[in-house]
Amino acid sequence: MIEVRKRGGVREPFSEEKLRLSLQRAGASDAQVEEVVEEVTRRMYDGITTFKVYRMARQALKRRSKRASLTYSLKRALLDLGPTGYPFEQFCGRLFEAMGYRVRYNQTIAGRCVSHEVDLIAEKNGERLFAECKFHNNPSHKNDVKIPLYIQGRAQDLAGSEDGSHHAFWILTNTIFSEDALRYGECVGLILAGHNTDHFPLTRELINRHGLHPVTCMTRLKVGHKRILIDNNVILCRELLEKPEHLDLLGLTHKQREQVLNEARDILECARVRKHP
Repeated sequence: MIEVRKRGGVREPFSEEKLRLSLQRAGASDAQVEEVVEEVTRRMYDGITTFKVYRMARQALKRRSKRASLTYSLKRALLDLGPTGYPFEQFCGRLFEAMGYRVRYNQTIAGRCVSHEVDLIAEKNGERLFAECKFHNNPSHKNDVKIPLYIQGRAQDLAGSEDGSHHAFWILTNTIFSEDALRYGECVGLILAGHNTDHFPLTRELINRHGLHPVTCMTRLKVGHKRILIDNNVILCRELLEKPEHLDLLGLTHKQREQVLNEARDILECARVRKHP
């Protein structure tokens, strides 16, 4: 039995089904999925890291479908927005903005009993949504039922005040929710958005439709370059095309700048969104 090594050194059996499911969620065709699974399993060896498996799968998928490989990389790209939760909050805010909402960040609102800091408030046509963003550096982290229980308590206290009125409360995460968390969220009317919910595929669709891919998707930028951009609130690839002067922060040569911009254009083009000039 071949085992893979996760972050932290924990080992577990390699699962073809997990790989197959992740490729299907990325939009790969049945034939592409089977071809990639066959290619990756042929190159597997005991103790291989999960990151190396991911890279092999992404490269194999890219040779067959650039668009699917881009979607496949989103989970990793969201993880790479860390280590803090601030960039993930900004990314989530841009998703709501793409849906036509006006977004405010980190607002303190008085509830009926106590005050609460809300990560995102999104408003459109009289509709008001609250959102809590839960970012984790461990991709295997599972948000258990305590999270929606806590958020529901906050939602009830906020609903009891005029300033805290809202139509829905979202919990967005870059990982997954436990089954109990999902059941409780559905029971009380919270909207849970993670890798294992119906809402996350909608998020992928939004990302592709509006070109909301994070800069961490890019291969032409070094990790340090991505961190500089994120620290300066440049979260999306399209923001480099809208304001190329952001690249002045990185000290790139003219050739390197063009390579980065060309990759950003290619990402948006693969996602079938309108190409920037």
